[in-house]
Formats: sequence, C-alpha cells, structure tokens
Amino acid sequence: MIVITIKKIVILAAAFCLPSFFLYGQVPDSRCTNTIKVGFNDWPPYAWLDNVGKVVGLDVDMLTLVAKDLGCELEFIRMPVKRAHQMLKTGTLDMMMGASYTQDRTLYADFSDTYRNEEVRLFVRAEHASHVTIEQWQDIFSKKLKLLAPGYGWYGQDYLATKPELLRQELLIISPNSKQSVQMLVYGRGDVLIGDAISLPYIAAQSAGLSITPLPLVVDSNHIHFMISKKTTHSDLVKEVNQSILNLSTRGAFARVVQKWQHVSVANTRTLPSASQKVDDTNGAMNLSSHSILSR
Repeated sequence: MIVITIKKIVILAAAFCLPSFFLYGQVPDSRCTNTIKVGFNDWPPYAWLDNVGKVVGLDVDMLTLVAKDLGCELEFIRMPVKRAHQMLKTGTLDMMMGASYTQDRTLYADFSDTYRNEEVRLFVRAEHASHVTIEQWQDIFSKKLKLLAPGYGWYGQDYLATKPELLRQELLIISPNSKQSVQMLVYGRGDVLIGDAISLPYIAAQSAGLSITPLPLVVDSNHIHFMISKKTTHSDLVKEVNQSILNLSTRGAFARVVQKWQHVSVANTRTLPSASQKVDDTNGAMNLSSHSILSR
C-alpha cells in the first residue's frame, strides 16, 4: 500500500483534479489493518473542500485526531448523503461523521460514544442583539416576533409542538433553505432565525455578508456520533474509537477543536468556500429517520 501524506495529497489532487479522496498517513504500529473509508458531503464548517481542494472542518479535525491517536489511515470520500448511508449498509464505506442516533440506523451501523454536542439556537442580526430578548420559547408569541426557518430540519420539541400555532398567527416564515432565511432577515421580513449554532453564522456570512448573534436560549441539544458500518472489516473499531474519544476528551483536545471553530473570524477565514463556490446549507448529513423527522 502506498501511503500518501497530506502534502502529497494536495499536490496530486491539483494535478489530477480529483479532490474527493484524501488519505491521512498511517503510522507503523497502527492498530488498523485497512484504510478507514469516511463518507462526507460539503457542509461548512463541519466538513467541506476548501479553495485548494483540501478536506477541512470541525468534524474532519476531530476524526483526524482520533485516527492519529489510533494510528489509523483515513480516506475521505465526498458523496451524497443517501449514497453514503447505502454504502454503510453494504460495507463499502466504513464510517460517517456528524451523525445523530436513530433506531433504524442501528440495523446497519454502530454508533460511537458522543464526541460533541450539537445545539439549535435562535439568532438575530448583530446590531439588534441588545433589543431582542427571548428567555423562553413562548416569548416568540408574547412579543409577536417573526421566526424564519428552513422547511427541513429538526429544531426541537417546542418548535414541533407550536409550529401550527406559529403559522396560524403568521409568526413563522418557512423557506427552502437557510440561505433564503438569511436573505429574508436581511430584507427585514423576519426578526429571528433558527438553526444550527455553528453552521448558521457561516452561512449568513458567506451568503449575505451578514453578522448574526445567538440568543442565550438553547432551543435543542443533540448528541453527535461517528457511524461505523456493521459490515466493516474493522471488527474492533468501535471499541478503539470510543477509547480514543475518552482519551482526547479528557485531555481537552476535542474542546479546543470546537472552540477553534466557534471563535474563528468568518471574515478572515481563508479556508471558507469562496464566493464562487456553492455553500451547501442542507444541514449536511441530515436525512429522514423512520419517524419522517430530519436528523443527522
């Protein structure tokens, strides 16, 4: 097997225009006998290809730390989400990142321990942060605030339970995607945005050059896992990954990665997609669960 370093990968990807495959070096005493094939799709800032064709992102950083800790080689393969799940089922793909636990997925995949939490927050334009306060979900009704939300996604039980009433009172404006919700906020068609706590600020900055501020209320919180194919040849991979997650969490390595992506200045981040690149705002690995609810 030819092991290709990160530096060589960038050179080869540029030369052959094949940026979808990335190998991360395996050390001599590796506990992995085969390369771990990881499916991903572009969803900044969790995983995407930067301007030079390198796979980057929060989840990429975390899984790379695990791989280095275990001495494993990773191959990142860009593909649609549905294809990735199908390949997990057949064992032609070993792993996916950024996954929420659902019972139907346990038929074909094992879940690692939680490696990060995902939050759904409410956002306002930065210049309006001192004027809009929401301490509880019902404040949206009492203050007659117009909520902007994409038509897909899981935004918590409060949103699900009150969605009909929000629509009846004309306090909810549903759009096809996060980018259009951001545009509506720019044009003053709504007061508050709802979405992922880390990805939504990136989408706002990239699609509209807009700075948004999260409100203190956490609408929903979800545990995020690595999904590992039950047909993978790495029989002890789940156990090894879980031990590595514990080790890295204890050392604060994962917390530093999250902090990095939470605090990086979007305006000065050169690795974000350029204006000419399409920003995928379809919530990454989200897909329908057995309950017809979108979950990653």
